[in-house]
Amino acid sequence: MKIGIIGAGSWGTAVGNILADNNFSVTIWGRDSHVMETINNMNENPKYLKGYKLNGLLKAERDIEKLIEQSEIIINAIPTQKIRSVFADIAGKIKGKIFVNTAKGIERESLKLIDEIFFDLFGSLTNVAFLSGPTFAEEVINKLPTATTISSENKNLSIELQKIFNNSYFRVYTETDVKGVLLGGAVKNVIAIGAGIVDSKKLGNNARASLITRGLAEITRLGIKLGAHPQTFSGLTGLGDLILTCTGNLSRNRKVGMELGSGLKLSEIIKKLGMVAEGVDTCHSVYNLAMLNNVEMPITKEVYEILYNNKSVGSAIKDLMTRKLKEEKC
Repeated sequence: MKIGIIGAGSWGTAVGNILADNNFSVTIWGRDSHVMETINNMNENPKYLKGYKLNGLLKAERDIEKLIEQSEIIINAIPTQKIRSVFADIAGKIKGKIFVNTAKGIERESLKLIDEIFFDLFGSLTNVAFLSGPTFAEEVINKLPTATTISSENKNLSIELQKIFNNSYFRVYTETDVKGVLLGGAVKNVIAIGAGIVDSKKLGNNARASLITRGLAEITRLGIKLGAHPQTFSGLTGLGDLILTCTGNLSRNRKVGMELGSGLKLSEIIKKLGMVAEGVDTCHSVYNLAMLNNVEMPITKEVYEILYNNKSVGSAIKDLMTRKLKEEKC
């Protein structure tokens, strides 16, 4: 079986390496010609995973249409905000093939989840699945134990893909709640920005634990409103991904929060980071989704105010802590 991956960033490369380790023929496409050449000639992604040796069965292809034509399974690893622009001209060539999305986020302009974006592009989700969970690319490349979830409205497809992805260091579970899986993977990035602020300002372990717990409550509230099952958010793609992104030193979204806490402006942080932090755009989307659906999300609101309205971190913390007293509930 031949598998094609669209997107040669750190996670797309790590996913490709998993499948190559499983003895599949894997081809990856990206825009950077130097990255493509180095993957083919030296089995390394010098831009996103420098110093990590890749499986020799993972090859690069600069012609995206050729990659699609030669692959039975197509995997998306393009960041959410770029999906439409990349797939607009090639969606028709993918129809009928098995398709797996690995991106996390919510489209900024339309406020659509990723399943809705691909429904717009493909007209059906019968052959589409979504891989999500607590997964740092660097740890997966190092073959450290990782558990994740594959979700689809087509249960048989999930089971088939589970067998394709699963191996001794990458364990895969199946899940039927696509909305819950996608929301958990998206909104946790917003909470992680808040967690980075907490750590940067040295607010303590109590504050971080409180933020993660109440952040999970916000994710669950929005999820229920949008038709997700609340139990999904206690699993790998909810609580699991939230804990990882809020506490792990490899988390780009936590790094954004750390820099905000140190006093840097968003434009300076984006330039310094040099990589996509989905939580920045996702925060804009989640805030507006919450407003549209009348869902109370105070942590998200304060992160939004800091990111987009230059609210001071100190004022945001004070406003969170002095809100009207209430019963603890989701």
